[in-house]
Amino acid sequence: MRIDVAAMIVAVCLSAVGVAGAEPAFKPGEQAGCFAFDTGVVRGTLRADGKSQGMPTVVDVKTGTELAYGGGNPGILSYYRLFSKERRWGDPKASDTFRAWPQEAKCLDDGSVRIQWAAKADHPVAVTATYRWVAPGTLDLETTVTPQIDMPEFEIFLSSYFNHDFKNFVYVHAPRQGKPYFLQPVGSDLVFGTYLAFPRDLKAARMIYDGRWEQGHNPVQWSVTRFLAAPLGMMVDEKTGVTFVQMARPEECFAMEMPYNLTPPDGVAGHHSMYFSLFGGDVKAGQSAKARFRMVVGRGIDPRRAVELYEAFVKETQP
Repeated sequence: MRIDVAAMIVAVCLSAVGVAGAEPAFKPGEQAGCFAFDTGVVRGTLRADGKSQGMPTVVDVKTGTELAYGGGNPGILSYYRLFSKERRWGDPKASDTFRAWPQEAKCLDDGSVRIQWAAKADHPVAVTATYRWVAPGTLDLETTVTPQIDMPEFEIFLSSYFNHDFKNFVYVHAPRQGKPYFLQPVGSDLVFGTYLAFPRDLKAARMIYDGRWEQGHNPVQWSVTRFLAAPLGMMVDEKTGVTFVQMARPEECFAMEMPYNLTPPDGVAGHHSMYFSLFGGDVKAGQSAKARFRMVVGRGIDPRRAVELYEAFVKETQP
C-alpha cells in the first residue's frame, strides 16, 4: 500500500519549531545513567544505566501522548545486536543483548550524551554512541566502532519501538524500474510469522541470510521483500498527526527491517518497530568505522518532505 500524499492533512514540516523556554539538549536525570530532554517538540528520557539503553519514553509536548512503546520496552533508538559474517557476538547461552552489555555514559558540555562500550572477550569491539539534539525535532546519532579483531560484514542492529497507533512505511524501489515510493508493509499468508527485511542490494540480502540471525537467544526469521531506494523510513500516527522520519547514510546502512501492519496485530505486527542494519562492510582490527543516523519528529511531514529531509541529511554528512 502506498501513502497517498494528497490524503495527508498538511504538507508543512513543523518538526523544527519548539516552544519558548525549551532547549534541544540532554541534561542529567534524577536517576544515575538517565538523561532528560525537553526540546519543545518532545520530552522524555534517554536511558544508559548498564541494564539497557535507548529512549523508553518520548512524549509529544503538544498532546502529552507517549510516543514510544512503553511497559519496560527499550523504546526508541536502542542498540540491539552485534554481528559479523555468520556470527552473532555475545554469550550464545544467555538472553542478554547489546542493551545489557557494560557501558559508561556521560552528558557532555554541548548537551549531547556519549555512551561507550569497552571491547570484551565475547564482543571484541569498542563502541561509542553520541546522541545529540541538533534542533527541537531533530536528533542525530553517531556510532563509531573499533574492533580488536577483523570483523567481516560487520553489523550493528539499531531498534526503535513506537506506540500502537503508529504505522510504518519504508522507501523502496518500485518493480520494473518504477519510481521509488513509500511502501506500507501489509501482512499476508506469504509473510505471517516472519519479520520483513528490505536490503540495499543482493549482497546485503545474502548477509541477512548468512546464519547470523539463527544463533543465540530469540532467533529471527526474515522475509526479504523489496530493495531499498534509500535507508529511509516513516512512522505515522494519524490520530495525533505525529510522524517520525528515520534515516541513515546509504553506504553506512545495508538494510532496514520491520514488522508488517496487521489489524488486529499478531505477535509480529504488535511490535510497531523499525530497525536499521548499520555498517555492512569489513572492518579490520584496530581500524575505526562510523555510521551516521538522523531522526526527525514533527507534524505535517508528508512523503515528499521526508525525502527532502533525507537528501539534506546526506548532503550535510558528506565526508
